[in-house]
Amino acid sequence: MHHLGFKIKISGLVQGVGFRPFVYELALKLQLLGEVKNDGFGVEILLYCSHKKCLEFIEQLKSNPPPLARIDKIELLECDLKAYNDFCITPSKQSLRTTPMLSDFALCKECKNEFYDPNNKRFHYPFITCTHCGPRFSIIKNLPYDRVNTTMDKFKMCDFCEKEYKNPSNRRFHAQPISCFECKISVHLKNRQGEILFTDENAFIECAKLLKQGNILAIKGMGGFHLMCDAFNEKALEELRIRKNRPKKPFALMCKDIKDVKELAFLNNEEERLISGSLAPIVILKAKKNFALIAPDIDKLGIMLAYTPLHLLIFEYFKGILVATSANLSGESIIKDEDNLRSKLGKVFDYYLDYDREIFNSSDDSIAQLIGNQAMFLRTSRGLNPYYIETNLKSDQTYLALGSELKNQFVIFYQNKILISPYIGDLKSVDVYERFSKLLDFFKKSYDLKFDAVLCDKHPHFLYAKDFKQTFKIQHHYAHFCAAYFEYQEKFIKDEKALGFVWDGTGYGDDGSIWGGEVFVANLKEYERIAHFDDFKLINADIKNIYNLALSVIWHYNLEDLAQDFLAKIPKVKLENLKKIYANSTLKTSSLGRIIDAFGAMVFDLDQSSYEAQIGLMCESFYQKDLNFSYRLYVENGKINFKELILGALRDEKNKAITGMLNGLADFIINYSQNYDFKILLSGGVFQNKTLLEILKAKKLDFFVPLKYPCNDSSIALGQMIHFLNKN
Repeated sequence: MHHLGFKIKISGLVQGVGFRPFVYELALKLQLLGEVKNDGFGVEILLYCSHKKCLEFIEQLKSNPPPLARIDKIELLECDLKAYNDFCITPSKQSLRTTPMLSDFALCKECKNEFYDPNNKRFHYPFITCTHCGPRFSIIKNLPYDRVNTTMDKFKMCDFCEKEYKNPSNRRFHAQPISCFECKISVHLKNRQGEILFTDENAFIECAKLLKQGNILAIKGMGGFHLMCDAFNEKALEELRIRKNRPKKPFALMCKDIKDVKELAFLNNEEERLISGSLAPIVILKAKKNFALIAPDIDKLGIMLAYTPLHLLIFEYFKGILVATSANLSGESIIKDEDNLRSKLGKVFDYYLDYDREIFNSSDDSIAQLIGNQAMFLRTSRGLNPYYIETNLKSDQTYLALGSELKNQFVIFYQNKILISPYIGDLKSVDVYERFSKLLDFFKKSYDLKFDAVLCDKHPHFLYAKDFKQTFKIQHHYAHFCAAYFEYQEKFIKDEKALGFVWDGTGYGDDGSIWGGEVFVANLKEYERIAHFDDFKLINADIKNIYNLALSVIWHYNLEDLAQDFLAKIPKVKLENLKKIYANSTLKTSSLGRIIDAFGAMVFDLDQSSYEAQIGLMCESFYQKDLNFSYRLYVENGKINFKELILGALRDEKNKAITGMLNGLADFIINYSQNYDFKILLSGGVFQNKTLLEILKAKKLDFFVPLKYPCNDSSIALGQMIHFLNKN
């Protein structure tokens, strides 16, 4: 006998996050009959009840979902149902091709309380987890996400864990990484040769002693190894800089708790919420004092909280703050297994802490900063990606967007979904290129994908694109624009144009030169380059050598007479040779990133930049809010003249020059956009500069800047895909 009932279809991140047990508990509470199951696109609920009860159920469902769940869409359909006499969780009927894979998450509050509770069976267990936290993407080998398809497959569950695993009322119901001391994952402290010195609790006690003595340890985290040392042991820090060949780039820090963070940096409520939430990213904060060895020449610190029980157990024995930087060779991927660790970094660390469970997919720490009271993500990996977006397109095609060479992430469109990969890195390195290929193959295999078209950057040497017949090239800065536009799509009416300022370091331009200081009028279908920074010649392709950039802009604006002091620092013969190279150079750029580097070379008297965005970060620490001074930038024949910036760098003292430069850029955006009646979009790496955005906010400019998808090159693939989907 069939009766009228309701089918509720929920899509979003609702699998592997304890959603079905949550529905089950809610149905029991409201005394409803029916069933819940996973289906290919999410969760399907069948309810045998009145319309009023059904709406009450949906309200409660929306108001308090499980911590890691994300409900994108709820569809309600009336249908004929058999009569139910209870409510149950039924096995999944799903096409694997559509199941999202979840990222890895920080330890939840319940597990943390159990970890610190001496009466709990999992007290101090370094792998305590439940469906609200812990590893997912780093352990999954293929779909469906069941224990046999993860790197937990070789750990046999004990009776205690199995009972929790099978109980729908328990928050460990179907928690695939579940284990305890009885069916444990063991931890080992090893020396450089890989010999086991100590195991389990003893490994942590010794690890803390070694850190206190100033040793450098490689410690296996959730998505790979970190190199760690005592952040306040000067010798250890100096040694780590030498061994890792990292003279100036800041180190990220790991703290046990918020109290420790507050001793190092200023922290407002929003920053506190971000750093201690389930994403637990590295958050860039303003330092309370100068930490010359941790973050040389800048006034910021990147800090994360201990986000796994393994890290918390180290802090049970180590009292202090730890440096936690990715274990990798410069420019390469984070290392996830011990063989690689020993062969590549054997001379960098003294000991390493390893555990028995394999990391299948490596992932980096995500990075964020606060702009106003909103989180701006600069790197999207652990806790965030892979990321899935449902679209309204009805297409049976499958596309791949390769993104850019630097800060690579790729994007796949399949089954009307957009999938954004985790952060991969700079493809210039063979190692990162391998990581890219492996991860792409992993998704291809998991979802059984064949690509109908491949989208890539216009850069002629983009390696991976060569393997595909059907490729579409999309200009780099326009891809930046499209990713930003997509993030704010609901603010625009269909095909509405926006004024886009896209400023970064490097991107291949339509005319074969290097772009990077662009102003566009565009929508998702087309763009027009209406202005750009005055293009100048490059002395050679080595952009780390920022003294050469300074020489280029001095010669470009014929400022040799005013630059006598600066030029006098360079040996005469060398200067003459550089001038010849400059005269014959055909390489030109409009990149604002390069202009800022040239400016920094003069202001800070630096000949090399040691990491990307170094000059921008150094400038932020010298900016003076109360100094009402700015250099004038103006457009002639579509080119933005920046001569005053260079004059100022040569003539004015540091604080004044830097304040004038940042105010000048802000004033230019404000003044130039007054000529147009368009909404304003900002994107590209230059807009990661928090000070510049704060100046624009203080001057009451209305603008959109990417927060969710990084404004750096990580989002190029997303922009490529969005343009392609809208153009067709």
